[in-house]
Amino acid sequence: MGWYAFVPGMECYHGILSMDHAIEGFVEAEGIRTDLRGGRGYIEKDWGASMPSSWIWMQTNHFDGVGISLSGSIAKIPWLGNYFTGYIFGFLYDKKLYEFTTYSGAKVTGLDVTDDSIRIRLENKVYRLDIDADRSEGVELPAPRLGEMTAKVNESLRSSINVTLLRKNSHGTELLYSGTGRNAGLEFVGDVAELIKGLKK
Repeated sequence: MGWYAFVPGMECYHGILSMDHAIEGFVEAEGIRTDLRGGRGYIEKDWGASMPSSWIWMQTNHFDGVGISLSGSIAKIPWLGNYFTGYIFGFLYDKKLYEFTTYSGAKVTGLDVTDDSIRIRLENKVYRLDIDADRSEGVELPAPRLGEMTAKVNESLRSSINVTLLRKNSHGTELLYSGTGRNAGLEFVGDVAELIKGLKK
């Protein structure tokens, strides 16, 4: 969250603990054991009184190679009696984390949500990140509202996300990576028009 993490009274705080790591162990439920060895892990945390009224969240680290991971969120952030749309996106590739965030000066230059997909374009002075995520059916999860776990969030863990990373140069752009993340987590809650309006403030 950059310096926003130190602002008291924020509606919701967000932290990423690990973009990608190896997994060992198993899960056993109703007598069925699922071996997790060889899988990839990701850990994040959220805390606060309520989730935003509108947001998009996505994550996947199941790409065509180990050590590639995408995490991102866009949300309505209440601020001094008004609001703005904040965003935190990170793409881990070839041992480098490419950051596209509100506090780093990156911009969301494209945002489109349909019943089937979510398309986002992010840019900073050096790089461009294009994201095209499908909206697969999800399940209802509990979420906080005013300090109580009374809200519901629909989250899919079966989406796929196409990611393209480009470096800008004097001739246009140079392709650094293009691939698809599988088994992706994806959430969309609220009103995309509200998010787009907040990007223009």
